Amino acid sequence: MIKRRNIVKALTTSVISLGALAVLNKSFAARGFIIKQEDICDSNMLSVHHEIVNDLTEYQIAAADDVVQMLNVGPDGSRYRYDPMLSKVDVGGRVLWKATTKGHNVEFMEAPNNLKFKSKMHKSAGYNFSVPGIYTYKCTPHLSTGMVGVVVVGNDLSNMDQVMNSKKYHGQAKDLIQNILKEL
Repeated sequence: MIKRRNIVKALTTSVISLGALAVLNKSFAARGFIIKQEDICDSNMLSVHHEIVNDLTEYQIAAADDVVQMLNVGPDGSRYRYDPMLSKVDVGGRVLWKATTKGHNVEFMEAPNNLKFKSKMHKSAGYNFSVPGIYTYKCTPHLSTGMVGVVVVGNDLSNMDQVMNSKKYHGQAKDLIQNILKEL
């Protein structure tokens, strides 16, 4: 027999409209299950509750020069954002990307010397920046929604043309990165 928590957990992996919720409730009620809207959707009824990730210690957070949150909803209400979207660190500085919910990662798009970095999905990640310049990064599954960010290391803007004219950005991501870069 399937337990209620397993059904709710399975349902929370998809966004369910209120109409579908009403139909499901009738079906599950006949079997003795009651599914409440708050078990599935947040107060806006648009996004699904995700499992919280808490995989960092206070020491790891304290050792970072900047901590960037990986969020489903940004501070301005936009979906899928890093907060902050711009980090500035010295050469040798460390940025820590904190996974607050599952479904996100960090992957460099542009970096000095074409450095590569890609974190694991659903995990917090850190990177020590030893090469000065501008780095742009994305959440691999959420690039098209604009989940991007910029790190400037050592106040070095020497690769600005490369970063500004990259063909790796599109949609909201392109606009957001170019707006961040224009403010430097």
